[in-house]
Formats: sequence, structure tokens, C-alpha cells
Amino acid sequence: MIYFILGSHPELSIAELKAVLGSEYRPVFVSESVVVIEPIDRSLDKLQERLAGIVKVGRVAGELKAWNKIEAADLVASLASSAVGKNKISFGLSVYDLGDKKTTRLLERDLDQLGLEVKKRLKETHLRQGFGGQVGRPVRYVKGKEPRLSSAIVETNGLLESGGEYVLLVCENNILIGQTEAIQNFKAWSSRDYGRPARDAKSGMLPPKLARMMINLAGIDPSGATLLDPFCGSGTVLMEAALMGCAELIGSDISEKAIADTKKNMNWLVAAFGLTPPKINLLISPAANTPLLLKEGSGVVSIDLLVTEVFLGNPRFKAVDDRESRQLESELMPVFRDSFESLATLLKPTSRAVVAFPSYKTKNGNWHRLALKPLLENLGYKVVDNYLYFREDQLVARDIYILSLK
Repeated sequence: MIYFILGSHPELSIAELKAVLGSEYRPVFVSESVVVIEPIDRSLDKLQERLAGIVKVGRVAGELKAWNKIEAADLVASLASSAVGKNKISFGLSVYDLGDKKTTRLLERDLDQLGLEVKKRLKETHLRQGFGGQVGRPVRYVKGKEPRLSSAIVETNGLLESGGEYVLLVCENNILIGQTEAIQNFKAWSSRDYGRPARDAKSGMLPPKLARMMINLAGIDPSGATLLDPFCGSGTVLMEAALMGCAELIGSDISEKAIADTKKNMNWLVAAFGLTPPKINLLISPAANTPLLLKEGSGVVSIDLLVTEVFLGNPRFKAVDDRESRQLESELMPVFRDSFESLATLLKPTSRAVVAFPSYKTKNGNWHRLALKPLLENLGYKVVDNYLYFREDQLVARDIYILSLK
């Protein structure tokens, strides 16, 4: 079996996983932090690289019917003892709840004891066998402040190359023990978020992880596809699409500065990540006019993917009341109507659109979600799915719609 450790928005992470795996998504266990599926014939490294909402991925190596520290230590030690790469064996342990909170808490308390037991076995094994002519192979047990190791701890301690990270997945009737094969490349994500040259936090920034998740949510293989972002801003969606292998990228924005920022960021991306420069067409245009300009200019008449974040409104410093919410709706809905009525002419029957619209925190702590479903359905779209993406401290959420043509 294969396990996936979910990111900070588990509902969206699961939706992304389903969209990318398609019929291969055959879940065995699902919790708020982990999904375990039946075995698949895929490179887990490549799958982890594509998925933005998954922190770690690995394979289940064994099973305990009930908690037994000795049996668990034997299994982990046997797996870690075969580690190659570095002279020192460095290993770590993580515990995740998959339906038995009581046993999970027990394992969390016993985790360091298990780690020391594994370390003891590894030292004994390599003292007997020797390593490279030496008396034994040094062993290090890596632990963090929490009973779950972050991808940063796994990476900075070189666990995957020198010993391994081993996870204990505590189910209702058994405990699965797995070995992590790939982790999220947090350095690359941080570089694309904070290292790009044109970054305007004041106008709102779509996180690169969310941009990639939105592309994946379409359920269409981006390799070789034509993708349009008609509210491209500084080019976050286009950057992720380029890394994912889209053959042609089209971006438009009403702001001249946004298009200049997109060009600057795309040039940086090509140089920083060693990409072949993608075919890209950038237009200074309102979204509603973009289809006409494309047909008159490049001759593009259809696209495979439309992935975008619309204008979310001006920065907010307080929650909205009823009057403000009605005003925002009256200002934004006509823009969305005109834009997506026009953009529908570029979609094929097989195309998908994934769009992040705004939703506003109200004074009673709820979210004011715009009446988008009837609007979009009247324009000829079918709402395939809908997710709300936000952090607890945010006043504006992203209301993400996955759309097809009716």
C-alpha cells in the first residue's frame, strides 16, 4: 500500500490526489492527515514532485495487529540496516492517527523508547557485521519537537539517503509501518514564492503551492497542454504550468505592471530551474477581451486548461457587514459575468476551468460567498466541485470552483 501525508488543507489535498490519480485512487484508509491507497505502479518521487498538497509519500512495509514495541523495533531496524549512501545511519520516526486516538497517544509517548530500541539493534547489527573495515557503523536517532517529523527535518538530516524515516499509521484494528520514499521540496517552493524578482504582496499573492494544486484539480494531464490565465497577475499559475510541462502558456491582465512582472518572473524561472523557454503569449487586456485578441493575433481558438485567480478586491482590514457584502457583490459580479461569458468561447468540451473567486469574512465569523453557481450555470458552465481555501487569520478566502462546459 501507498501512504500520503496531507498538507495544511487536507480536503483540498485529497481532491488534488483524486484528480491526479483518477481511477488509481483506491483508498484503504483516510484521515485528516493521511491517505492510504492500494498499490500503484508509479514513481513516487515523480508523483510527490507533481503534487503540491502532499508533504510525504511512502510505502507500507509491515503491519502489527496490536502495539508491540519489540516487533516494531525489529521491523524498523531491519529496514534501516540496509540503508546505503552515507557512513552514518540516521533514522527518524513519525506517528499518525488513522482512527485510534488512544493508541496514537500511547505510541507518541513511547516514540523515543522505540527510537532507542531501534538504535540499539542497529548498533548491535553493525558491530557484528562491521562496515567498510570499521568496527561498526555510527547510528543516529533524529527526533523533533513533535511526534511527526516535518519535511524540513527529514531533508536537513538526510534521512532518506542515510537511514530512513519510518511512519507508524495507527488504524482502528492494526498499526501499519511504512517507509517514506519522497518528501515535498520545501526549498524549491520557498524559492518560487519568496525568491522570484517581482513579488507584490500589496496586490495579493497566489501561493505557488495553491497555483499548482489548482492546475492539478482540473484532472487533465498538463504535459503538452495549452493553458490560459486571464487574470495572470505576476505569473504564479504560468510559472507552475511551465514547470509541469504545458506546451503553450497564455496570460492576460488589465495591468501593464502585472504583465511586466510576469515576464520578469518567467525569465527568472527559466534561468533558476534550467527550463527550456516555454511558448508564451502575454497580453495587456481585460479578461473579457482576451478571447477576441487571441483569435485576431495568434489564431488560438481553444485551450485545454483555464486556471486563474480573479481580482479578490482591495486589501481588507476588517470583516464585512451586510451593506459592504452587498456592495462588493454588486461591484464584482458584473465583471465576473462579462469575463466568463467571453472566456467560455475558448473552452472545448474536454476543457476544464479552475477559478479562485473571493469570499469575505463576516462580522459573525462566517464567510460571505458570492452567488456564483447560478451565474456560472447561466453562462453555460457546469460546477464540477467547489472548495473554500483560507487561513484562520484571513479576511478574504479563495472560493475555488472547478468547471466544465455543460
